[in-house]
Amino acid sequence: MYSGLELDPLSDEWRGWRIQKGQLITPNSWSLTPNRIVAGNALLEINADNDQKTKSSILHVARVLNRT
Repeated sequence: MYSGLELDPLSDEWRGWRIQKGQLITPNSWSLTPNRIVAGNALLEINADNDQKTKSSILHVARVLNRT
């Protein structure tokens, strides 16, 4: 796992993702630590009405960035 294990064999959704040096690396080369993953999930779980717009914007930007 320290040397760059690719997650492609898990499913097509994991294509381009890998684990390297204890971090989850996205296909866009973003390094995600456990704290960042938990924080992002917490933001999605809050789900308050005013947060719906923010969540929608974040997901839209993430999808655009993923295509680039």
